[in-house]
Amino acid sequence: MQGKILSPQLISGDDGKRYEYDKNDVINLDGKDLAVLTGSQVEFLSFDKRVAKSIYIIAENLNVSSILSADRISSARTMALWGIGLLIFNFILYIGYFFNFIPYIEHIGKIIVIASFVLYSMAIYSVSKAAANKSLFINYIIAAIISFLDVFLFFMLAPSGASSASDLIAILSLCPMIALIAGIYLYKIQAELAGLSGSSLFLWSFWIYVVIAPLYFLFIMSLRFASFFIPGFAFFIALAGLAGFITFAVFAVPIIVLVPVFVAWWRFGKVEKR
Repeated sequence: MQGKILSPQLISGDDGKRYEYDKNDVINLDGKDLAVLTGSQVEFLSFDKRVAKSIYIIAENLNVSSILSADRISSARTMALWGIGLLIFNFILYIGYFFNFIPYIEHIGKIIVIASFVLYSMAIYSVSKAAANKSLFINYIIAAIISFLDVFLFFMLAPSGASSASDLIAILSLCPMIALIAGIYLYKIQAELAGLSGSSLFLWSFWIYVVIAPLYFLFIMSLRFASFFIPGFAFFIALAGLAGFITFAVFAVPIIVLVPVFVAWWRFGKVEKR
């Protein structure tokens, strides 16, 4: 029987019926992407009314839009891997900062973070274009802006901008609220990437981040605000210090968050049809 490839899972037979199939049953696929071969003519056998077997491509009809999409995804994957790799490298460099054997690490780190952000932004934009999904890039930009404002507020305004304990408490209560809003958009981004790539690792990385983020918040507080608190907060400072100790003890935790994303991008070969 003859027919036409409708998708990487479906063939339309000349008899008007549609047949499911597995790519391993395509005899002369030769490593080609079935998404690129959409529309190609095939011959196949069917031992029931729903499944095609022993499929042979008799006339290729290359899908130009799928080729362009695959190229975009390949380019996006490369940029994302470089962006994430730079962040991982940056965390390794900062170990040297704490042991004082890498000079000018703060300036180097800023350059690395900016380069990483640019590369990853380009990757998200490329995937958004390839999948014709505008919300992905829009959510990414919103999350980036909110996150930047949150970091600015946390590091630039407190405690220098706090004239009293009440001001400091107001700032510290506002930062988590802003971070929560950014987290909602981050979830949307990771969920979209998981859906488009078919990899749940994007969502796994998000939930790991949700578990770890409070520890880092307490750690930074213990370093930056310890001198501001009155002695009555000694127990709280001790608790924050403990969180800081745990954070230092597992300094590779940020890398653990990034590794699932790195692997997910590594496997990202094409946009899944949904």
